[in-house]
Amino acid sequence: MQASSLEAIHNELRSLNERLDFIEQLVEQVILRQLPKAKVSAKEIAEIKKSIAEMKAGQRVTVEELASA
Repeated sequence: MQASSLEAIHNELRSLNERLDFIEQLVEQVILRQLPKAKVSAKEIAEIKKSIAEMKAGQRVTVEELASA
């Protein structure tokens, strides 16, 4: 019984991970499509693209870290 519970948890985590990947890709596409329309400098665009690359590499920050930046 415990093995089946662990398998169910594992399957749910895998499903959540897939959905999170989809959401990240969707956010990336929205950002990249809106960049040409937004009034941002070339430096800001480069920083945004760098942040997306870091996100894809798994480098993330907490909300607290963002608030204190």
